[in-house]
Amino acid sequence: MKTEEIFKISVDVMKRLLDKEAMSASLSRTKARNEEENSELLVRERENINELVRQIAFSEGLVDTLSGVSQDLIDAMVIRYLSNRDVFMRTFPDGIEGVPDEPFSIWAAIMISPRDEMSA
Repeated sequence: MKTEEIFKISVDVMKRLLDKEAMSASLSRTKARNEEENSELLVRERENINELVRQIAFSEGLVDTLSGVSQDLIDAMVIRYLSNRDVFMRTFPDGIEGVPDEPFSIWAAIMISPRDEMSA
């Protein structure tokens, strides 16, 4: 699968999870923090993000998956998505062969890298 296809699929999944207003609010909060604060948020929420990603992938993004989730966890998920997506795009500029075409599996693969699984 070409990198552009993987990129588009992952963006579509994020749009299904967070509407435009929720994404904009998360990005605004992220920009209001400095880089160190965002890094600390990622470390603090690492395990929660991993669990949330697994739940979302398993439920194929059911609308209520994010209900009751804290703003910090949503912000951390958005920060990780943007960061990991950029790393993925640079690491696999030509795409990857044999990738399953299930959107939530593709998104989860971007969201949880070996680096994200490591203990802090």
